[in-house]
Amino acid sequence: MLASLKRLTKHSAVYGLGHIITRVVNFLLLPLYTNYLPIGDFGATQVVYSFIAVMTVLYTVGIDSAFLRYFIMSEDPEKRRHVFSTAFWSVLATVSAFTAVTYFFASAIDTFLITEGEYAHLIRISAFILAFDALAFLPFLFLRAEEKSHIYIAIKFTNVLINVGLNIYFIVYLDMGIEGMLLANLWASGLTFLMTFFILIKQISFLFNAKELVTLLKFGLPFLPSTLSVVLLDLIDRPLLERMAGLEATGIYSANAKLGMFMALLVTAFRFAWHPFFLTTSKQENAKAIFSRVLTYFTLILAAAFLILTLFIDDIVQFQFPGFTLLGQQYWSGLPVVPPILLSYIFYGMYVNFMVGVYLKEKTKYLPIITFAGVIVTVVINLIFVPRIGIMGAAYARLAGHVIMCVMLYLFAKRFYTIRYEFGRLLKIALCVSIVLYAGQLHLQAWELLYKIGLLLLLPLLLFLTGFFEKQELNSLRGILNSRNRES
Repeated sequence: MLASLKRLTKHSAVYGLGHIITRVVNFLLLPLYTNYLPIGDFGATQVVYSFIAVMTVLYTVGIDSAFLRYFIMSEDPEKRRHVFSTAFWSVLATVSAFTAVTYFFASAIDTFLITEGEYAHLIRISAFILAFDALAFLPFLFLRAEEKSHIYIAIKFTNVLINVGLNIYFIVYLDMGIEGMLLANLWASGLTFLMTFFILIKQISFLFNAKELVTLLKFGLPFLPSTLSVVLLDLIDRPLLERMAGLEATGIYSANAKLGMFMALLVTAFRFAWHPFFLTTSKQENAKAIFSRVLTYFTLILAAAFLILTLFIDDIVQFQFPGFTLLGQQYWSGLPVVPPILLSYIFYGMYVNFMVGVYLKEKTKYLPIITFAGVIVTVVINLIFVPRIGIMGAAYARLAGHVIMCVMLYLFAKRFYTIRYEFGRLLKIALCVSIVLYAGQLHLQAWELLYKIGLLLLLPLLLFLTGFFEKQELNSLRGILNSRNRES
């Protein structure tokens, strides 16, 4: 049992790292994009990438979810080849159809997505990015099924290096602008597909089983609405914002929203560790008490990160590197959207925590309802507030969407698996963070940096004064401090 858990933890960590690396690439390139690209052009690329994210879900038609189940559950090597081949030829057919439609109807898609300018050439490039990414998806799933995590992470890391290197080459040295941005992604996706080609050669055959395909689709298609809703929740604000406020507003908003990556990485790292943890811990007698305490501590960590980033975000983005800043100066006007975006990730982190009940009691059928409700709220608030308050309306819309998802999941989950969460302690966290943020509105110019550091130190003091820490926790903390003093 212990060996199995260690293996599970190791591979979960590696796959989580692979996912995080691919997410980080966008953040690493943010200084390049915001210092070298015009705001409107950058805004256009963000709408195009929103299109790519949505189409990525549709390209695999849910077969990706079904593949892992039926491939892993089968112990017969020949059966596995049947599953792999049927899944691949099905995806290839879907990819071919979608790529052809996207390429030949690029102008119509561009007109629908972007009201300003002509960006059909970016849509055509995105058609091939989608094709290569979709064709490489099954080989990556195969690596996960075979627990070849080190090959998986090596290919992902190579993809990032290629993408970053080519972005710098195309944009800085060749001055290709946003076309260079998309071409760098295309080359990275194409070369990544070639790196996975050895898996295809070993596993693929000309076998195709229609009955097998029906089985895969029956299992996988129900996952599409929920997956698509989650993607739309984070990305639908870009095309909506472009239509109501223009490309420059979309560019400014998108660049600043990417600063939420700091919080997103915390939640992503937790999510990859959380699923194996709660599945194994659920067998213990005190499982519910542990789950409750995890929510409290994780929320405290997210709240502290939120406070640090909110207080110091101006200093972070305006920090001078040789020749550039983390965020180009023309984008600084959008910094007020960062706190609501960061706050939305706290509620998403809580949403991930509340997932325990629906998974343990096999009630995942409610997830599409919950995620779809989040999307509807996000769209409605965008439509109401963006015309009135601009990009702040989009930030509040994303926050509202995550709040609705979090609350709805909690209410659904408690019907099947009641956990007594420490909401009193969570309210104390919210109160203390609010007090520190309110005090942070005071600007002391020359002493501002020291003042902000002092405010951070004020948080644990306020938590202590409000009685947040329990006696057992304080005793444990004293024990840790005393042991370190003895060691020194």
